Amino acid sequence: MNETRIHPTACVDPKARLEPGVTVGAHTTIGPEVELGAACVVHNNVSIHGRTRCGARNVFFPGAVIGESPQDLKYRGGPTCIEIGDDNAFREHVTVHPGTEIGGGVTRIGSHNRFLVGAHIGHDVQIGDGCILSNYVQLAGHVQVCDRVTIGGIVGIHNFTTIGTLAYIGGLTASGRMSPRS
Repeated sequence: MNETRIHPTACVDPKARLEPGVTVGAHTTIGPEVELGAACVVHNNVSIHGRTRCGARNVFFPGAVIGESPQDLKYRGGPTCIEIGDDNAFREHVTVHPGTEIGGGVTRIGSHNRFLVGAHIGHDVQIGDGCILSNYVQLAGHVQVCDRVTIGGIVGIHNFTTIGTLAYIGGLTASGRMSPRS
């Protein structure tokens, strides 16, 4: 089906670029600099803003917030962006922030990834292909996640960390230095 369908309660800026077959659900907002590739599905109550470019067949579940300003005090509102490949799933309440002026300016996500409930992808993060970030995984700014990485639930990844190809991180694992018990 190549028909683009937009729910009457959705607010899609007329400057946004939606390729054929995009579906936009109720109470969703899509900003003027957003590009959604063919057959993307944006469920209800999703917010996609900023300079966000998405490939084909991405799915955004209710409550996802993509492209709002990064949580970095050095960010000054510059023309930074998010680039998303094809066939990704952004489950409920996933957040993705664009890059920052001093961090390269781009948050980049490859293809065939799954971001489960409440995952956060911080500014200037680079994610490869075929990754799974389980519920409430939190990636701080400048993290690099290589191809086919799996991260278990409720894991926080510290700034400037690289996770290598095929890595598996168990749920509730902490990255960074832990303080010894007193």
